Amino acid sequence: QRETTNIFSLAPKQPEMSSDSTAKEQPPANAETSPPSFPLSSLPDAVALSCLARVTRSDYTALSLVSKRYRSLVISSDFYKRRLLLGRTEECLYVCLSYKHKPTPRWFVLRRERNKTLEEADKTVNRLIPIPSHPSQPGKSSSFVSLDWGIYVIGGLINNGRARTSKVMLLDCRTNSWHRVPSMGVARASAAAGVVDGKIYVFGGCEDTDSSNWAEVFDPKTQTWDTLVPMPGRQEGDNLIRETIVMDDKVYAVSLSNGRFYYSPSEGKWGREEEKKKAEMASHCSCVSVNVTDEKMLYGTDGFGNVFWREAEETEWKQVKGLKITGVRGAFAKMKSLIKQRSEGCGCRAKKLKGKVSNFGGNIVVFWLGDSEERCAEISLERREEEGEIWGTVEWSQVVATLDDNAPFPGFAPKLLYSASLHV
Repeated sequence: QRETTNIFSLAPKQPEMSSDSTAKEQPPANAETSPPSFPLSSLPDAVALSCLARVTRSDYTALSLVSKRYRSLVISSDFYKRRLLLGRTEECLYVCLSYKHKPTPRWFVLRRERNKTLEEADKTVNRLIPIPSHPSQPGKSSSFVSLDWGIYVIGGLINNGRARTSKVMLLDCRTNSWHRVPSMGVARASAAAGVVDGKIYVFGGCEDTDSSNWAEVFDPKTQTWDTLVPMPGRQEGDNLIRETIVMDDKVYAVSLSNGRFYYSPSEGKWGREEEKKKAEMASHCSCVSVNVTDEKMLYGTDGFGNVFWREAEETEWKQVKGLKITGVRGAFAKMKSLIKQRSEGCGCRAKKLKGKVSNFGGNIVVFWLGDSEERCAEISLERREEEGEIWGTVEWSQVVATLDDNAPFPGFAPKLLYSASLHV
């Protein structure tokens, strides 16, 4: 039987011993011998790339520190292609937080780690690990979309909120590095943005509501922007978008005027749907579309530990049953009280609390901001036919980040701008 070798061993070569010492150290004839090892650095790039592609993403940092060669392999475009071919990509959740006392937002990736304490050695700990952030990313009113291996940051407010920008930034999640892509034809803030068939559709958020570039589409393959057909009967309130969601290959937007309209790329047409009173709660929810038992549902959270659902074609929101999320209710009750006290003290209007919900491998991940911490929960969903209701099970609920000790609370508490899962 041919002897195998351990290609992942980085053990240094042992010094040669004299023949006398070798004879003394000879193992018994029936003893098992370990296979010889040799450094991975001695392999050709193509072979080394196949080996490294099998390593989990949590070990990338350590690999990059081994040598310049390893680092160049790990950040190469061929590395992601090889992982894709081998089926070794991992689903990662990216999170963007905005801090009022910091000039630019901060980016994190949710990492699952084994607990190092003896008391809870078998439990997995979820933490938000910081990654490089862009020093010029607008602090507010940007639009976000994820496509393939990247996250696009589109437009936003700059110069302390006094001007819009047409710039678009790309976070390459394969290497956690930033790149510039061609700018839009017009500056935008609080615009609708969605992905259909590999193209990014953006509309609204313009200073000039009559702009000929009010609606545009970006093709990442050609790196070009094109203008969409004008929207008939467009209203002034359609320019500022509160929420965007993609369903049935259409980009839906909920405007500040509480009207819902959409663009269908396959038809090249615009449409409008008037929201009913029962759907007003959508204005307080962050929504995401998730398939449950082959049925497309919308899910949202109000930021107080409540999760809601509705069918894509309906307007009535219902609460997901069976959820008991540890620590959320108490944290929000305290936060609500603090915000009320602060608003009454300064004579200003109290802000509404909001949470965010994201799709994560068929489940949903919900983020809530507590009084001194960012809490996250992953929830699996099922529809019980006998009741026609959606029930949820909390797979895990943990504190994933604490607030900056130098930031006053609650006025300087972070705001969750965006979260999305990508396979990289």
